[in-house]
Parts: sequence; structure tokens; C-alpha cells
Amino acid sequence: MKNSKPSPNPNLNPNPNPSSKLVVVEVAVAILRYAEQFLLAQRALHQHQGGKLEFVGGKIEQGESGKAALRREVQEEIGLHLQSDQLVCIGKIHHDYGDKAVCLHIYEVHLNEGQYQSLRHRRTGAENQRLYWLTLPQILANAERLPAANLRILSWLKLPPLIYISRALGEFASADDFVHYYVDNLTNQAYFYLRACVSVDASIALLAAIRCRRDDIVLIVPYSLYQACKHQAMAVDGLLVKLTADELAYFYQNPWLLDKHLPIFVGVHDEVELIKANALARSHQVLAAWISPVQATLSHPDAAALGWQGFAKLSCQCDVPSVALGGLSVDDWHTAKAHGAIAVAAIRGLLKMTDENC
Repeated sequence: MKNSKPSPNPNLNPNPNPSSKLVVVEVAVAILRYAEQFLLAQRALHQHQGGKLEFVGGKIEQGESGKAALRREVQEEIGLHLQSDQLVCIGKIHHDYGDKAVCLHIYEVHLNEGQYQSLRHRRTGAENQRLYWLTLPQILANAERLPAANLRILSWLKLPPLIYISRALGEFASADDFVHYYVDNLTNQAYFYLRACVSVDASIALLAAIRCRRDDIVLIVPYSLYQACKHQAMAVDGLLVKLTADELAYFYQNPWLLDKHLPIFVGVHDEVELIKANALARSHQVLAAWISPVQATLSHPDAAALGWQGFAKLSCQCDVPSVALGGLSVDDWHTAKAHGAIAVAAIRGLLKMTDENC
């Protein structure tokens, strides 16, 4: 299926929102976690967004780095000393509350056993704020109790370590074999990208068949397929969308034509595309940037590989979580994580095919 320039949606506001005149407050935020538990605090009633649950953090002072600010704030708020190498930046979130504009610098922090034991029975912090250990399902169930700026964090936390990408339909004996292969082999609640490799009608049929058989699979579709489903009045709830480089460039120039609530992934191959991805993430729900190709691939043999150093260079400048893509397998997960990735995506490296599947 060929990529084409997206058609403007007449239901969207044709004019972009005016930029805020508020001074942006830079804030460092820690996703403090131990295994599958996360530490949250309750804001004092007199504070902005008072009474809300939040991830621990605070304002970055002038001349202070994000990491330094976060270590200071965590020490002041809950008496916990963090090492710099425990703080892994996963992105930035820009949010305008109307009366206050913020830029949140989000760091994921995996606590060690000693740190967890020192906090596990604490019910209040150093500033008498209530503390809560919650699992991700519990946080999601209480999402309305978090400040609006924190909600993007929840989408990031739901991202899995592996993202499966479909093979070409021609690699299977039939469309039914394609559907059976993924329905039978994808893990529970897998993120699966049904990439553009056949006609729109054929893609819609594959999408419908998979959704019918496995409603737990989180399906990612090309923007063109998403638009086609809407045009045919098909249910699109729960679908995530992947933008091509051309679509990213188009919406970078015309952001008001893209639904700001649509959860999207963007492909990034160089610094020019990275700038566009970061700009779009300021106003839209960009879940992650797929940075590629890390290594040479069968699907794009002529594309120059970034290598892990090239990937890390782009990843550290990215305002959203980074996904490593291109010639990778499940065995590359730890290497990818060490270079700044939150996930690995692959066409062939995550599921093996046998002669029975062909």
C-alpha cells in the first residue's frame, strides 16, 4: 500500500491554538519503581493541582541540571538519596494548564532492595504528604486523580519491551495463514504493528480478522489505514497509529490537522526527523519514536545503519521514549536498553517461522 499525503480532516479545527504567553516552569519528575510497584505522593491542598496524586519531583532551579534537581527534590521530599546513574531520562512533557505552563523532565528510577526497604512502610514524606505504593493497573484505575500533565507518563509506562511488526503477506500461503500465525503466536497483550504491505481493503480484512480472534492485542496501524477505517465507519477505538516520514513532515507543518488525542508512533531516521518528532510531541500524544535502522535490514537493504552509537545519539535528544528498530532480535533487548531504548521492535527477530507457517 503506497503512502500518500494525509487528507485534511474537515472535523478538526483549521486553526492552530495560539501559543501560551505563560512562563514555562521546568520540573524534574521521578518514576520511582521497584519491580512492578510505583511510589506516588499526594500534593498538598494549597499547591497547584492540590490533592492530586503525582510522581515525586519538583522545580528545576536556574543553572541546575534535571538530574541534580531531581536528586535534590527526592531527598527533600521523601529523604531518599539517589545515585545519578539510577536516573534514566525517558522524555519531556509540555503541558499548559491555562494558569500555568510546565515542561516535565521524566526520569525512570529503578530502586535497589535497600532503597525499597527503607520506603516500603512509609506512609508520609518529609513534607507530611501521603505516600502510596501502587501497581500500574492501580494507577491506571485512578488516572483521574493525577494532574493532566502526568497522564502521558501512564501511556509511556504501558509500552512493552517488545513490539512485533508484521511480515509481508506474501511470505504466507494465504491471508488466513497470516492471521493464524499472529493470533497463535503473539504474547498476551502484545503490541503488534500491521504494517502497510497490501491494499487498503486487504489490510482492513486482516485487521478485522485479528481483532475478532484476539481482542487483547494492541494493534498499531498506518495512518492511511486508520483513516480508511474511519471512512468506512469501522470502530477505531483502541488502535494506535504509526506515521511515515512523509506524514510526520506534513503534520509538523500542519499540526492542527492531526487529532491531538490520537496515540501515535513516529519513525525517526536522522536529526531532521527528530526535530519534527519533538515539535509534534509538544502538542500531540506521541507515544514513542521508532529510531532506525540500528543494523542493516532485509526490508530496507539500502538504508545506512546507525549502529548503537548512532542510535544512542538520537535517543538522548528525543523528547519521547525511544524504540530501537532495524535488524534486531529479542537478544538485543539489554543492549538496546543500555543505549537508551525502552523497547525493541522487529519484523523477524521476535517470532520464529517454521515451514508449517509458510
